[in-house]
Amino acid sequence: MEHNFLVLSFIFLIPGMLVFVMRKDLREMMKILALCSIPFGFTEFLFYPSYWEPKFLWNLVNKIGFGIEDILFVIGLSAFCSTSYAVFNQKFLTKIQNNHLNPKLTLTMILISLLFFIFIVTKLNLHLIYGAPLFMLIVSLYIFWQRNDLFIVGILGSIYSIVVYSSLCYILLIIYPNFFDFTWHLDKFSNIKILKIPAEELLYAGTSGCIASIFYPFVFGHKYSNTANVYT
Repeated sequence: MEHNFLVLSFIFLIPGMLVFVMRKDLREMMKILALCSIPFGFTEFLFYPSYWEPKFLWNLVNKIGFGIEDILFVIGLSAFCSTSYAVFNQKFLTKIQNNHLNPKLTLTMILISLLFFIFIVTKLNLHLIYGAPLFMLIVSLYIFWQRNDLFIVGILGSIYSIVVYSSLCYILLIIYPNFFDFTWHLDKFSNIKILKIPAEELLYAGTSGCIASIFYPFVFGHKYSNTANVYT
């Protein structure tokens, strides 16, 4: 089980790397969302060791509160979650002419909201494994309210991401058959597994897939279409 989280992180990078190579039109979105995902990696100290206790390179989690694995993991997660809808449905991003949002201001407001939300949920003793999906769900619902054309995108993105996430977990289980039993503290949470995967992980995957699929189109003023008439 040595460096099991590092192995998991590299496995989660594979789908995004394949998409990055095959779909040049999605690279800009992937780069931006990779940057946006990095702050989530810094929250590991809110998960470790209460939720799980994986191995970290150089024991960084006990020194600075997160590890290199966290950064790799969230980048990989954002890559396949943000592109799953476009890949599975063969859709392309096209720019909306009348986008009234200021991307920098919107990103700043969402980051501030995230920090405030984390403060609130910790004060309420709500574990972030539930708090993070709740935050992503709230933001997703707000985006749906503003852009109803992204509703189906978010729902399908959630489903696709759960499928990809689960598939990657099964690969990990081939390498470490008892990974979830030895690394997760499932007895302190729902202690429910769905097809061998903890329910909390599927909840996190689903809400991540939803928000990631609609975040870039909403903030940067794009929609999905059947033709690549903007990017080459």
